[in-house]
Amino acid sequence: MQAGDLVTLSAYANGLDTLYSWCARMRQHHKKPLLVGLVIKVSPPRWTGDEQMRYEVRWMEPDGPKGRHGKWGSPHFNRKDLKFVSRG
Repeated sequence: MQAGDLVTLSAYANGLDTLYSWCARMRQHHKKPLLVGLVIKVSPPRWTGDEQMRYEVRWMEPDGPKGRHGKWGSPHFNRKDLKFVSRG
């Protein structure tokens, strides 16, 4: 995954309590389309023990999540929180 890729929340992220407001189930209940975003920055891990790259995403909606902790906390997602948007 690199900057410029279109992404959405993965099944793992849909199960996180902090991203409940944006999960696929809630969006379907409120009849909202799939949450789509653009990867704007890819950063290496901050700590030696951390092996996951950090991704910053700009969502196509104004009220999208700031990061993997919802509206608060760190402004990044891990790779397992995101998946590519299918072309179909």
